[in-house]
Amino acid sequence: MNVNINFTNDVCYKGLFHLNESIKTGKPEGLKELDNWDTVYEGLSQLTPEIQKSWFEFDHHYSDAVFNDALKIVFRSNPKTIFDIGGNTGKFAISCCNYNDDVSIKVVDLPGQLNKTLANAKNEGFEKRVSGHEIDCFSEEEIIKILTTSVKSMDDTTELLIMEMFTDRQKFDNAKFVLEATSLYFTILVNGNSKIYQAEVFLKLIDKAGLVLTKDITIGEYHTILVCKKK
Repeated sequence: MNVNINFTNDVCYKGLFHLNESIKTGKPEGLKELDNWDTVYEGLSQLTPEIQKSWFEFDHHYSDAVFNDALKIVFRSNPKTIFDIGGNTGKFAISCCNYNDDVSIKVVDLPGQLNKTLANAKNEGFEKRVSGHEIDCFSEEEIIKILTTSVKSMDDTTELLIMEMFTDRQKFDNAKFVLEATSLYFTILVNGNSKIYQAEVFLKLIDKAGLVLTKDITIGEYHTILVCKKK
């Protein structure tokens, strides 16, 4: 698949030589091959056009196809406010605004990603409905922090939805292999402590954070949506 090959060649290849160093320090040591940033997201707008194209094509390839199905699940209870944690470039937030005329979206992500999200939302005319909050994640400890913080602001009617490509939920071994390899990208280039998780890990984190799983939905070829409520 060209998307995977281009991403590996243009974004990841040189950084992989720093894998051992990244594992030891817990920092994205391979990022120095692109520039002197703390995380790759800080430098997205500064990447060369070729590298930027490879990054965004890979980033969007696996998520865009499930947006329509995901929107039906998200809006089945007609929410008025949605917190989009890991909003990336704002594609899902913008899709939500196009899907529903009344919803407001609060996007939570790293500063570089958040700036791009807000700029894209403004270009679509949704600057009054899409706002943001900066955060850095995603080690297990940080996931627990996000979930427990969310629980504190939830009531009995609030739903927390997690959409992920879990390695242990893949139909095909090749898909599982690609996801596990993508974890190396998070180690060497993103922030040194993120990865693609197994569903069984997330289920434990959900329980630990004070949530209960109400629905476990397979969506598209690769994704799972976990629907949770406060215990």
